[in-house]
Amino acid sequence: MAPAPPGAFDFAVDPERDPPTAPVFWNPADAPAIVNLIAPAHQLDGNVSSIGTLPVVASATDSEYTWLKLDNGAQLVAKSSAADSNFGIVVPFDDAWTVHLAAADRLYRQLRGLPVGHPLTRQRRQRLKHALRTVDGLRQGATYRMIAINYYGEQRVNDEPWKTNALKSQIARLAAYGRRMIDKGYRRLLQGKHR
Repeated sequence: MAPAPPGAFDFAVDPERDPPTAPVFWNPADAPAIVNLIAPAHQLDGNVSSIGTLPVVASATDSEYTWLKLDNGAQLVAKSSAADSNFGIVVPFDDAWTVHLAAADRLYRQLRGLPVGHPLTRQRRQRLKHALRTVDGLRQGATYRMIAINYYGEQRVNDEPWKTNALKSQIARLAAYGRRMIDKGYRRLLQGKHR
């Protein structure tokens, strides 16, 4: 097996799963928004189906940790050797202290059924989706114009000459942003840096 890329783990993923549906588990050192959970090992033996009121949709275990993915997208990491009978979390005293606290607060609010704000604004999530889809489209042979028509409609694209169209520049910026995110920019999101 090839070594895992930086930030990822090298345990096997079910080869029968469609890649977009396979769970992704991130290294907590690279993704401080992951909540480090302390729980008794017998409660996290791979058969756990929920944490509090939140269903567990995927899990993986190595010799030291159990990794859980909740249906809301949250990832939890539990020390397999934890012997306490109650759940708890570890909040490291490091440079990402505020990110750890925000993640712990989101988990607490989810478990209590309280409203939880997304760490990214709706506009930021939309821009990120468009940027990644733009890169995908370009890799599949789409032109900036085709992508602009897909996002904004043919009428709006045709409202001004394409050579000087502001939408052309906007698609170019989305492509550049998407490439940066794919290269290493995604790590900033994992570290809780949203700018």
